[in-house]
Formats: sequence, structure tokens, C-alpha cells
Amino acid sequence: MNSTVSISPDVVREVARITTLATPGVLALVDKPGAQHALRDAFRGVEVAVRDSRAHVRLRLVAAADVSLIELGHRLQTDVASAVAELVGMDVTAVDVTFEDVRNPA
Repeated sequence: MNSTVSISPDVVREVARITTLATPGVLALVDKPGAQHALRDAFRGVEVAVRDSRAHVRLRLVAAADVSLIELGHRLQTDVASAVAELVGMDVTAVDVTFEDVRNPA
């Protein structure tokens, strides 16, 4: 049987988005400063590049002011890579985390 299974980068982006927003200490995903409005707000703050069935994920976010940014960044790298590998079956070459702001949780 000559069948294929294809997974859109949008699926990887959504898995990364859900995982990131479910992580305690993350308040929001945001566009990079100076960016025009995203074509699709659902993917704001998450960029994914897929090459040779491997994903490179970039996150831009706002964190709570009462958490360690280094620890949160490392946790996001681990959790997002694991979620993409488990749910999508794709290796993750990198998860880059950029903190654009910190705020007091509401």
C-alpha cells in the first residue's frame, strides 16, 4: 500500500499553543514587537518551521512577574517538545522562548 500521512505545520503550531497556554506562569502569547497584525490570531506568538519532518518552534510570550523566567523557559522547551513528539509524532529540533514582557497576574 502506498499511503502517506501528512501533518500540517498548523497542527504543530496548535499543539505548541495549547501546551504553552496551559503552563502555569504564562499569561499570553504575543506577536513580536513591530509586527503587523497576524493573519490568524489563533497563532499569535507561535511560529513553526518544518523541515525534513522536524519542527523548530518559536514562542513569544508574556509571563507572570512572580515566576522564574529561566525555569519557565526550560519547562516550556521540555513540555512543548514532548507534546509535539507525542501528539504529532514529529521530532523537535528546538523550542526558542522569548519573553516580551512580565506582568502581575490578574
